[in-house]
Amino acid sequence: MGGSSASAGRPRTFCDPQTAAGEVDGVNLEEIREFAKAFKIRRLSLGLTQTQVGQALSATEGPAYSQSAICRFEKLDITPKSAQKIKPVLERWMAEAEARHRAGMQNLTEFIGSEPSKKRKRRTSFTPQALEILNAHFEKNTHPSGQEMTEIAEKLNYDREVVRVWFCNKRQALKNTIKRLKQHEPATAVPLEPLTDSLEENS
Repeated sequence: MGGSSASAGRPRTFCDPQTAAGEVDGVNLEEIREFAKAFKIRRLSLGLTQTQVGQALSATEGPAYSQSAICRFEKLDITPKSAQKIKPVLERWMAEAEARHRAGMQNLTEFIGSEPSKKRKRRTSFTPQALEILNAHFEKNTHPSGQEMTEIAEKLNYDREVVRVWFCNKRQALKNTIKRLKQHEPATAVPLEPLTDSLEENS
């Protein structure tokens, strides 16, 4: 059986001319190519960066799914075996991301940002002026678009991710406050007019 010389040395990736079509190691190359293309389109349509996907996946699946792994998968600069292994994980993750997106962008933001990197301990401290501007923006719109967040970050000279997390935390704090207020509402706040009307009729 000839032809084994091509596989000697470095493992073949999709970028190699020999990996043209068909199957390698029992992996359907065309299927992987189609999925990689579709995954990139779906990721962009959700407004997600490779870094965000990598961060979220590293937190749940381990360091093998970092930003560079996502980048290599989309470019198919990867061996068919590795692509076959990463594909179901990306498929599952993207399905969940899209479901959350349909349920409301806030869910997706919390999904992406829910697992902060274990290494980052340093908190960003905001200046009073920056907080004033952030709070003013929050009052106008609790869910700024990606473009707006970039503009706010540039204006304040903070990292965009820092601004995104601030909005996320602020929304959570607001939610908790509302929940607390609801718990302390007196039960007698129900209007009693209909009851008094019926009493008058009976007298």
